[in-house]
Amino acid sequence: MSFRWWWISHWSSTTPMVSKPRRSRSFSIGRMSEARFVKAAERLGLDVKKSSPREDMHEHVDYWLAVEETGSKWGVDVKGNNLPNEIWCEFKNVQGKPGWLYGGATIIAFDMPEEGGFCIVDRKELSKWCESVVEDVKVKNKADAYKKKYTRKDRLDEITKVNLKDIKRLDSYRVWEYERDY
Repeated sequence: MSFRWWWISHWSSTTPMVSKPRRSRSFSIGRMSEARFVKAAERLGLDVKKSSPREDMHEHVDYWLAVEETGSKWGVDVKGNNLPNEIWCEFKNVQGKPGWLYGGATIIAFDMPEEGGFCIVDRKELSKWCESVVEDVKVKNKADAYKKKYTRKDRLDEITKVNLKDIKRLDSYRVWEYERDY
């Protein structure tokens, strides 16, 4: 069984209340974001290597980036499927385990078309910022989740909504422009 089909079947068994068309669309959008990210990173002269399925699922690392001359290497978690100016940050995942804010990635890359590319931030800086500004208040409606914790129905996650203008204030904030040719 390919990883793609294993992931879809695993995701469907662990995330109730998600329709197959929605799951399929989300998966496709995520893969398109990842393909755009690879092009953007390569354009910057970075070596890009896809993470293993275990690293992807358990460490929240989609790709390993490296600078060949220095030998340095770091993980990145690519986040696609964002609404304009809206970013969801994950304290706990759907199983109630540590979310991607506490994963193994060094940087988070948000696919933000309104910025013309990927908004890059340091994961640790983002997690510390979220811990300092997000109220430890649980809300039941996602419309009320701005800088508050929200758990989706029938899940164990804890997520919060922040705006793009919020993460633009982080010292590590950068934009990696999209590749113009595909």
